[in-house]
This record gives sequence, C-alpha cells and structure tokens, in this order.
Amino acid sequence: MKNTTIAKFNEYKNNLDADKGTGVYYSHDFEKVENILKQGIGKNAFLRLITVKFVDDIHNKAYELSLPLVSTTDIEKHERTPKNYIQGNVPFECKQINLDVNLPYADLDKFAEVDFEQAINNELGAEFSQDLVMIGFHGKQRANDSDPEQNPLGQDVAKGWIAQLKEHNQTLDASAHQGKSTNALIHLALEKLPLKLRESGALVAICGTNVMPNTRVNIGYDDLKNGTHNNVMPMQTLMGGLKAVNVSYFPRNGIFITPLANLAVYFKQDTARLFFKNEPEKSAEEVYFSVNLDFLLENHRHAVYIDGLEVAE
Repeated sequence: MKNTTIAKFNEYKNNLDADKGTGVYYSHDFEKVENILKQGIGKNAFLRLITVKFVDDIHNKAYELSLPLVSTTDIEKHERTPKNYIQGNVPFECKQINLDVNLPYADLDKFAEVDFEQAINNELGAEFSQDLVMIGFHGKQRANDSDPEQNPLGQDVAKGWIAQLKEHNQTLDASAHQGKSTNALIHLALEKLPLKLRESGALVAICGTNVMPNTRVNIGYDDLKNGTHNNVMPMQTLMGGLKAVNVSYFPRNGIFITPLANLAVYFKQDTARLFFKNEPEKSAEEVYFSVNLDFLLENHRHAVYIDGLEVAE
C-alpha cells in the first residue's frame, strides 16, 4: 500500500472515530456507519422505491393497515365507526447480517487517486444495497452459519419477501394453469388482492427476465455506466394491465404484484458496525461490516407472487 493511501485510510478511520487496537480499528459511532448504509440505499433505484426504516425494535411489531373504505352511516340505526382498522401485526426481529470484504492494497491505492472516503463508502454501500435486494427476493430462511457456496444468492441469510408470501399462501402456481397467457395469469393472481387495491393504480408487476423476452425497455447511458445503482428497468408496455418493471436479482420465471412501498427493510438503530483488520501477509485490508435488519411485507394481503412461469420464445 502506498504511503499516500496509508495516510488517507488512517484519516478515513479517524473520521469514523475508530478505536485502534493491534493491527485493527473498531468503529463504534453507529450514526456514521449508518450513514454509509443510507448513502448506498439512497443511490439504489429499487431501494428508493420501497420502504426502508431505521427502527427501535423493542416491540418487534409492524402493523398492517387496511385500505380506508368510503361509506355512509345511518346514525339513527347504528354507530358510525371507521372502516380503516388495524387488521393485525407482523412480528419482526432484526438480526445481524454481515458484509465482510477483503480489499487488496491495489484497490485501496485506486481509491486514494480520487476522494478516498467517498470511493470506499460507495463501494461498501453499493455492494450492501445490492445484497439487500438479492436476499429480499431469494432469502428462504436464516441459518446460524450461512453457506455462500451452496446458497450463492443469500438463500440462507434471511427470510425474504417471496418466502413470506409463500408462507401466507399469497401465490399462484402457473404450472397448475397450463395454456393460460401471462396476462390471464396476472388476472387470476389479482383475485387474491382487495378489489379497491386492484383498481387503485398503485400495483406494480415486478417481472423476471424470462417473462419479458421481447418486451421493449429504454436503456440509457447511465443504466450502462451505473448498473449497480440503476437496477430497475421499466417496461414500455403494461403486463396484465399493470405497470411493469424488471429488478436486478429478481427470479427469472416469476411475477411479484404489489405496491412497491409494501416491500420493506427494517434496520435496528445503533447496530451498524465497522471493523478493519490489516493483513500485510495477504497484501490486503479486511473489512467487517454488519447491521441488524429484517425483511417485511407491510401487508401480506396486498401482494401476490406468480411462480413457475414458462414463456415461449
């Protein structure tokens, strides 16, 4: 590592108020580490569209709210009562997820040629944000000791949105409806959602790449240059009458129908941590980055997943 890189890296750690040990630095300033996460989330097109909250999870419950209903009341016959009541609550538990990375000295030297703090924060924030999207779509359960070789898409890191929908039976198996078009399957799936929500214009169909082989999308220069951040591709045509998009890491043969704000990631406040360990024998700096979080559907009744689509070329 070049002397200028060492100086800038030490300055970066000092700005995080990191405590120095023997060959290691610990950052205990939760707010500053959370800001790295927030910067990454703020630059990720998909995460900006969904619900992201930093919460105190003492109660470990998120409330599902029904859609308000327009009504009239004959108060001479019965009491007037609000129709948008709390339907139930969703338990959640924010648990630790790690993003540990080995940064070769050569990569750190490249960071030193630009704004070092911005470059390394962008690297950490962008990678963690992409991993959040990946786990949200592919996570099936949380293992005490995850195996990335067997589960390269984070299937054993946390339970994501699709897995939660399957638990609530808010799914449609396309293989059980052979011969139906994609549009017809979407119409069938919509029957699982409240009528008012279906007509609200809030629903979006997130579609896998195999579902949209000939669909026209606009791809600009920024999409090619910043693919990690610009990870949402809107389609120019409707799918089953719904606005439709493709998102990075979404399953190729699926369709997820929901208001995007119904998808949520909850972070527990004051749990984001950074730990740096210098490994000169490996010519690298090891970075250990962790935070406690959970994936939620704000209301599982407002989402449905179509699985097992087979679309002809």
